Amino acid sequence: MATAGTVLLATTPAHAEFELEPAPADERVPCEQVNGGGDPLNTRPWSKNFIGLDDAQQYNRGTFERGEKAGEPVTIAVIDSGVSSTRDDVFGDRLLSGYDWWDVNAKGMCDSNSHGTAVASIAAGGVVGNNDFVGVAPEADILPIRVFSGADDEGGDEQKSRITAGAIIDAVNNGADVINLSLVVVPTDELEAAVNTALDAGVVVVGATGNEAKNMDDDSIEYDQQTFYPANYPGVIAVAAHNQSGNWYASSNFGNRVDLLAPGQGLAFPYAGGEWKDGEGTSYAAPFVTGAAALLKGEFGSEATPAWIQKRLQETAIHPPDAFNIYQGHGVLNVAAALTAPVDESEVTAADVEEVPTEDPSTAPLDEGDLESVGALDVDYDPLGLEKSIAWASVGGAIVLVAVVLVLRTIIPKGRKRKWRAGTREPERPLVKADSTGT
Repeated sequence: MATAGTVLLATTPAHAEFELEPAPADERVPCEQVNGGGDPLNTRPWSKNFIGLDDAQQYNRGTFERGEKAGEPVTIAVIDSGVSSTRDDVFGDRLLSGYDWWDVNAKGMCDSNSHGTAVASIAAGGVVGNNDFVGVAPEADILPIRVFSGADDEGGDEQKSRITAGAIIDAVNNGADVINLSLVVVPTDELEAAVNTALDAGVVVVGATGNEAKNMDDDSIEYDQQTFYPANYPGVIAVAAHNQSGNWYASSNFGNRVDLLAPGQGLAFPYAGGEWKDGEGTSYAAPFVTGAAALLKGEFGSEATPAWIQKRLQETAIHPPDAFNIYQGHGVLNVAAALTAPVDESEVTAADVEEVPTEDPSTAPLDEGDLESVGALDVDYDPLGLEKSIAWASVGGAIVLVAVVLVLRTIIPKGRKRKWRAGTREPERPLVKADSTGT
């Protein structure tokens, strides 16, 4: 996976404009689209069933159901390495014209690394094959903004942080409802201001925590190594990763700002060059949450605030035994519960909502050698356990009913042969001892 600071690795409206200054003239190069190199899909992705996606998509699939944008698709901005327009089998006509910092003519629709295409696929890819794959919000539009190339030496320094800030502002100004940031950079005033601008505009911001097992609360980390922003800003939904059993991915950066775990190991996704690839990391966990935020925006309207959506995802997660910890946050993403659990409508549009209680921030982190032991979530966790219990109970009841019917079908004909009739049984008569005289 990428090192610190690298990418963790219809058309836009007519008024679309991008204010971010392009790369210096001597750095501008045409985007070279990834071609070939994919693999056949050998197994159906596990994440779909794990997060209860089928149930969630019965309620919403990325289209606004209410509010001033009712009937329109939710727009997800993917600030990354670009999103490949060659994968129209994944995105259809939902990939909008975006922006490319190095190659303005590419408009973000060329992916030089494949990372951005994978991220966009997880968040909003359509049904591929025989339902082999589907993104979380398959009706949402995708606004691609390419500010990372995916090069091995690409860092997350102050310049990249400021470029990312400009990309966030452009995403807001071009209609994004949710922004996915599967990248990590150092903090800057510009980046923090851009995040706050997005949140104030009602745009949900989702960030990957990064893959270096860093304690994001550790003030002793040198500035140039604090590559866990923007995820570590207040208001950003910070996403770490888990494996197929629901246990914490031990490379995830951690801290009191972690909100959720989402699938991040053993993942298969559409590859920019065709076919499929697999990968791991918080980069790929974040778009699951981004897609979930898009479904909530769609279901409850564009007026649903980032603060409410953040709390909603926290509350409906599958919690660790201690409700919150610095590794697993509030627990494992449960998209089905986020869409179906009872809602306090008065909070949906509130700018400030009561925070979900968290662990004492003074709790000491584990020693580095003990990080692999973080696995408090039940490995037998099933996000649809209740529904399945009800279903199996229904099946059991049906089996009993069928058994009763079969028994009755056997008994009743035999009874009729013996002239049994309902309500015609003669009352029993007491036995009378015969008189010894015979009279």
